[in-house]
Amino acid sequence: MSRTSNFRLFDFIYKVLNTWPDFQHSLTQLTSLGQWEKWQDRVFEDLTDKKILEIGVGPGKLLRRLAQKGYSVTGIELRHGMADDARRRIKKAGFDVDILTQSIYKLPFKNEVFDCIVMTFILGEIDHLDKAILEMKRVLKKSGKVVVIAGGMPQDKNFVAKFLFMLVKSHTSLRLERDNVAYFSKHGFQTNRVDFGPFYVINKIVAVKQ
Repeated sequence: MSRTSNFRLFDFIYKVLNTWPDFQHSLTQLTSLGQWEKWQDRVFEDLTDKKILEIGVGPGKLLRRLAQKGYSVTGIELRHGMADDARRRIKKAGFDVDILTQSIYKLPFKNEVFDCIVMTFILGEIDHLDKAILEMKRVLKKSGKVVVIAGGMPQDKNFVAKFLFMLVKSHTSLRLERDNVAYFSKHGFQTNRVDFGPFYVINKIVAVKQ
């Protein structure tokens, strides 16, 4: 009796990249034609006030830029290697920033603490998005924002994007075709999405707590 293989190529590559932060940075810059950090920096267009939580800081480059611009920042990163690398980068840059290895489903903060939450390129990793959104909503102040940069199926579902996602679909567990806007809207957020990047496969979601 044969056993079906659960090996997923893109999940394996993703896991390897997250093990070596410097290699991850180099490859993401290469595959994005140098646009990765510019895509991340689009979060600055929508930030209000000063107290910011970044969920999924990775190697900490966006977190450092947030600190350099004068925001009061806290970071969450579940992967210990990434968190350690981010702490080294932040400390070397001269900033004292808390980076916690904590689950998005149980954030260690009181209610209504943050003005904004930012997430870049991790939304597709979140299995239980309803639970994550409820926890983010809890720690956000009224009128606070969740600002997300993510990859996913564009709203126009253009042919090239559909073909690319068809090739990738069986090789990854990332939720690239989930309607993330619908999830935020369901939990009472006023939500807007803008697609950009090659074939519009990158998007920014801004969800405002009502």
